[in-house]
Amino acid sequence: MKGTVRRFAKELQDAASEGRTVTYGHLMKRFRLSRGRRFSMVLTEVDRAERLKGAPGFAAIVVRKDTEFPGGGYFCDDDLPVSLRRPASRSTDPRLSDTEKDHIRRQQRRIWEFYGKGTVPRPTT
Repeated sequence: MKGTVRRFAKELQDAASEGRTVTYGHLMKRFRLSRGRRFSMVLTEVDRAERLKGAPGFAAIVVRKDTEFPGGGYFCDDDLPVSLRRPASRSTDPRLSDTEKDHIRRQQRRIWEFYGKGTVPRPTT
């Protein structure tokens, strides 16, 4: 799994440095990960390692193809402000409020600025 995590991190770092998002589907196919727990474990491990280095992580640039935003599970993270946190029962709800969308956009800009190429969104892969 370490090799997968390393390659997964590189893929996300490349996307972030190019100012673009990456779809869940692209990552699942490329790394042969199933939707759900295994995918979440890899993304969580990558983000945890980034945060330990003082970086913002990548979760906000991993998006659904249909909405171009992260899924509802993004908002179940304990690290989010309480006002944005969702109960686990809403983790599969892809509908986002305007406040949630604004939060994601701010996080995406922060990621793109941190990793290098500014805030201009690129097409999703």
